Amino acid sequence: MKQLDVELVRYEKIKHVKFLVNRIQLRKEHIHNEFEIFVVLRGAGIAKIKNKSYTIKAGDAYLINSGEVHSYYRDPGFSLDIDNVKDAPLFLFTQISNHCLREYFPQIRTTVFNSCNLRDVMNEAEVQELIEKLVKSARYYFMEVPFYQLNILSNIARVMETCYKRVPYEIISETQKTNLKQKNARVERIISYIDANFETQIRLQDLAEQENLSQTHFSHLFTSLFGVTFQNYVNMKRMEQCIRLMPNKEKTLLEISYESGFSDPKYMNRMFMKHFGCTPKEYRKRIGVEQKEIIQSAKEYETIYSIADSLKAVEDFIDVFNIPLES
Repeated sequence: MKQLDVELVRYEKIKHVKFLVNRIQLRKEHIHNEFEIFVVLRGAGIAKIKNKSYTIKAGDAYLINSGEVHSYYRDPGFSLDIDNVKDAPLFLFTQISNHCLREYFPQIRTTVFNSCNLRDVMNEAEVQELIEKLVKSARYYFMEVPFYQLNILSNIARVMETCYKRVPYEIISETQKTNLKQKNARVERIISYIDANFETQIRLQDLAEQENLSQTHFSHLFTSLFGVTFQNYVNMKRMEQCIRLMPNKEKTLLEISYESGFSDPKYMNRMFMKHFGCTPKEYRKRIGVEQKEIIQSAKEYETIYSIADSLKAVEDFIDVFNIPLES
């Protein structure tokens, strides 16, 4: 069975802290053990964190807890048109190990923040100050200026202090932490099962039996965990598959429909009309005859910038948003 993507973060420069710049068309559901704060440098898209979707744009900042399932999309239609890759959102990710500063503040290991969008709990000045600290630290990180490690650790400590002061949180017990891990494990099992079986006539009953729950209980649980019904979630997966297969001109629309799990092409047509306002045939014409080789791996819809390109992207953001630099 295909597993939920567990991202393993490697700290090449500073222990417990990493910065990276990514352009993302689609990053499917994944988890990691780090806290993650992302700043949108350019573009717009959708971030799905736990069971809620957020429309994001340049200048936004969000906080993701350790172990929280999250994903990113270019736009609400999940369009993966390769020609439109430049429109995809560009992110600055700050990944912070829950062991960071643990010797001085042990609660960090068992903290769960209760808000994702920092503008929901901070005023504009506080958000801007936090973003400034992150982008300046990222600039030092990519430039490796003298003493950059000290500057970054100082700023990360201040960013975490601001989050503790302004973002509602709870310090969970070891029992609660275990329960949270079990909940995340259930989410992982469900996602992995759907990813492995959405191309077939997958049934809610099968998953309910896997989780030893009644269909009614599981249906309510699924909606609570993912924010959409089971059928809507499966249809979203099938739509993603359709879009991946569309550039392959050797496949007919009928083949694409069946290979994506739709039992009848009429269902695929309805989904395309709902999301794109056009038929699959019209969508295929729209994406053009000349396309790059079809991309099968979701990770290939994500471009991780080089150090030089990351630095330029951060400095462009600093310039556009008039962030002052120290002399």
